[in-house]
Amino acid sequence: MTLRTTLRAATRQDHDRVDQLGGAFDLTRPSDYQAFLTAHAAVLPGVESVLNSAPPEDLPPAWLERRRTAALSADLAALGLAPPPAASPLMLPDRATRLGALYVLEGSRLGGTVLRRRLASAQPGAPDAYLAHGADQPFWRSFLDWLDSQVLNGPETEAAIDGARQVFRAFETAFRSQSAPER
Repeated sequence: MTLRTTLRAATRQDHDRVDQLGGAFDLTRPSDYQAFLTAHAAVLPGVESVLNSAPPEDLPPAWLERRRTAALSADLAALGLAPPPAASPLMLPDRATRLGALYVLEGSRLGGTVLRRRLASAQPGAPDAYLAHGADQPFWRSFLDWLDSQVLNGPETEAAIDGARQVFRAFETAFRSQSAPER
């Protein structure tokens, strides 16, 4: 099994929980979109910051271009929102845990195209740099190719799963703290 399939299987429940919580935000409603972005802003900058300090060989190709904190910050600023307090720092002390964290971050951009279309139809002109980031790049495909080339032993694989779960938990906490506004 590849690391990708191992991470997907091991974190399926984590992913489903976060997907359900994130999906509760109706991005066609300005207040929900703001809460959605705020939740992401509580997690993404901190994770990217930890990853920025990793040795370059521990990061996927084009890491600098993959980072989305600036796009997210620009959207928040365009909406007149201050960045939220950062989530508790994650413990990503080694290559394996960082691989798991990267898996979640890179995967989180997949829904951006669908969400961006929904946003554009309901809120034309809404800032969408975060959702649009990398839409014209093969980031996911190239990430999967790179991830599948990474070789881990048993304990490292468990550490990668832990890194992924840490990021999923951070997003879960952030989504719960923003809780989709009552309708």
